[in-house]
Amino acid sequence: MPADALDLSLLSTTATDYARENREDIFSKLIGAGLSGTPNTPIKPIDEFMMMIPGNDEVVLTELYLDSVLQSGNKGAFTPTNDVFKIKPKKAKVKPCKVDLLFTEQKIMALYKSWYGQVRGGKIDKTTYPFEQWVIEHVLKRVSTDLRQKALINGTRNDAGTTPEQAMDGLFVKLAAARASGAIGASQIATINAITTGNAVTEFEKIVDKIPTEHYYNELVCISPLAYKKAYERHYRSTYGTLPYNAGYNKQEIEGTMIEFLVEPGMLTTGLTAFESPIITSRENLAWLYDDERAQTRLEFDYSKRDRSLAYVMDFQVGFDWALDSLFWLGDVA
Repeated sequence: MPADALDLSLLSTTATDYARENREDIFSKLIGAGLSGTPNTPIKPIDEFMMMIPGNDEVVLTELYLDSVLQSGNKGAFTPTNDVFKIKPKKAKVKPCKVDLLFTEQKIMALYKSWYGQVRGGKIDKTTYPFEQWVIEHVLKRVSTDLRQKALINGTRNDAGTTPEQAMDGLFVKLAAARASGAIGASQIATINAITTGNAVTEFEKIVDKIPTEHYYNELVCISPLAYKKAYERHYRSTYGTLPYNAGYNKQEIEGTMIEFLVEPGMLTTGLTAFESPIITSRENLAWLYDDERAQTRLEFDYSKRDRSLAYVMDFQVGFDWALDSLFWLGDVA
């Protein structure tokens, strides 16, 4: 088929059919594509440090408390401790999100010519990678990037919103609320100076020193903007030389600990939602929620003869939260 012979009315049908036939794969890519990280870097797939929780509405992230049970050894009496198990439920919900796109005929033709050129050049096999799939995957890549770099980190949910940041309450706004309510208390927050290449190791260690012994050797992660990780590496290198770094200074843990550095590309160090501090928490304390049921997920194409445009409509549900406020340690710039 020549590059100028695309039938848009037919494409709306074939693309929708493709989406329905490949629904499971498409929505798994939506959840995972931009959230899959960058290989061989500190930008990790979210399933390496978050709980992945499917659900179509509300999920209970349960905190189980066990009160003290030890007694002296008086074998002549049975003195049971009552009600030692206490459940403190924390609930989280997935929220509806959508993608509404309108492609003009000119835009679709430009995309088609790009795809067709790669077919002609032998880079794409049209029998195994049809144009419908090519368009869908290009959009999915952008959506998943928006989820991770904008909504997950800097989001503030607005049910009537039209930007990625309004799709969900993200890490920054939830941390601010937890601190304001006292759920994340003073014992978990170190007073630090603004992090620079001249003090980063010192400031990171102030936060590490807030971690209680009972949690110090648990599997912890340090979620950080790239700028703070770079500052840590450069301060360490200028102070102590290359050891115990490898030759590439590819430092992946806070020195003297097993706390792994994780870089989140959406974390900023300047602007209205700037992060003043790296954040240490337990691996899988954070939770990524997603709806995997057919009733709440949809991807369809619709062609309008009047203006020769193609609409791309997607519905899905996702959310973000964490289980335990007590497993956060961070800094507050003096």
